[in-house]
Amino acid sequence: MDESPTDPTPGPARRHLVVTLQLPDRPGALGSVASRIGALGADITDVRVSSRRGGVAEDVFHLDLPPVEGVDTVGLLLAEIGHVDGVVAPSVSYPPAGCCG
Repeated sequence: MDESPTDPTPGPARRHLVVTLQLPDRPGALGSVASRIGALGADITDVRVSSRRGGVAEDVFHLDLPPVEGVDTVGLLLAEIGHVDGVVAPSVSYPPAGCCG
């Protein structure tokens, strides 16, 4: 099977990353973020709500992000997530190869 931006099959060219963000603790907020991630062809391999306080949830997403030649896919991902109402301070980390996901 060839690997395209909408192919959810992890492969050597896909990049694993962890995105941590805060968003309103309300029905549909997590789903809105997940929809934006999926629209870019990224595969959510794990998601965890790490805390919920004062109407704000902190969520941690593990993603396999497809490569797109000549495109800053991480920047595009952060921009897409930023369009969800109330999302604050998304951060990205790159875990060591083989650690997770």
